[in-house]
Amino acid sequence: MKRSVSLTTLLLSFLSILVVPISVLAQEEQPASNDPTNNPDLLVFTTYPSQVIGVDEENVSLDLTLRTNAPRIVNLEVQNTPEEWDISFRGDSRVVDAVYVDPTVDATVSLRVEPPADVEVGTYNFTVLADSEAFESALPIALTVNERVPPRLAFDADLPTLRGEAANPFTFNVTLNNEGGEDLTVDLLAQAPEGFRVNFQSSGQDVTNLPVEANSSASLSVEATALFEVPAGSYPIQVQAQSAEIQTSIDLTAEVIGATAIALTTVDERLSGEAYIGQEASYNLILENTGSAPATGIELSSTPPSGWNVTFEPPQVEMIEPGQRQEVTARVTPADTAIAGDYVVTFRAQPAEATAQSIEYRVTVLTSTLWGVVGIVLIAIAVGVVGLAVVRFGRR
Repeated sequence: MKRSVSLTTLLLSFLSILVVPISVLAQEEQPASNDPTNNPDLLVFTTYPSQVIGVDEENVSLDLTLRTNAPRIVNLEVQNTPEEWDISFRGDSRVVDAVYVDPTVDATVSLRVEPPADVEVGTYNFTVLADSEAFESALPIALTVNERVPPRLAFDADLPTLRGEAANPFTFNVTLNNEGGEDLTVDLLAQAPEGFRVNFQSSGQDVTNLPVEANSSASLSVEATALFEVPAGSYPIQVQAQSAEIQTSIDLTAEVIGATAIALTTVDERLSGEAYIGQEASYNLILENTGSAPATGIELSSTPPSGWNVTFEPPQVEMIEPGQRQEVTARVTPADTAIAGDYVVTFRAQPAEATAQSIEYRVTVLTSTLWGVVGIVLIAIAVGVVGLAVVRFGRR
């Protein structure tokens, strides 16, 4: 009997050892919370769930974000809507009641809230509920209505990104909106990359601060100027407006495109040379890209005297990178009818997307040494003939 009791005791002890870890594991696997606002399968949230508005604001919009761990169609509704308030969900400028959410990217929807015209001062609470099959998420919203609209500034820009060459200023047309109920005077600041200077202009005058009346706007020109030849690329410029109570900012971008510019000269920088009548002479020219963008499709041409022949080797240069140079040979043949003297030949280089560059080269034409020898021989023959004639006929 004692043996059976001992066996039973051992068996119960063994089972208790097994049961305790299993129960602990089961507890660990249970969800940390059943709170619908903290559901990992479905979540709806906004950056600012509690805001302050003025009694004269007609509407306010809140950007909601929806996130899931699986593809879902999420139904949306508002619970505890304040009396006579009009609240709706907007997507692509339409009223929507549901949103498709992909797990790889968050979905966004706008919550548009329109208080009644006679809304009273106070705090109003309601709840946004996102529901999909067995999952739901709730987002409490609180809007506090004050007698006066709190200070609020916002920037608008017609074209926040401008493209152009570094040599020209980038001028952004910006509007500063005072959406609050108080007149403000704001200081204007800019954070720009090294090598850029930013000026603010209002009504054609340079300004560093700007008065903006309540519920109105002010136009502003933001001019960003490169102080030197900066490389091609995108340059971010942040403009800030700040008062004692509030500030706002806008991000602008100056996209600098490369400027093509070339220089044409000779290897030794001399602009003169010699040639013989009817004989080809070669002159070495240098093409240099002095711009910030590749120079492409450079055509070489010339304006020589009548009857002269000029060719280039190579006749066209496909591309020269910024800061690089390439040598070109100009082959010049004076006309057979040319006489000795100085002549001017114009060499010209025309890139595909830049201004042509040219130089005037002075060519001194010489008579051939062969003709000089021939002339001397002819003179000697003539002198000899005359001498023989004198000797022969002089005796008579």
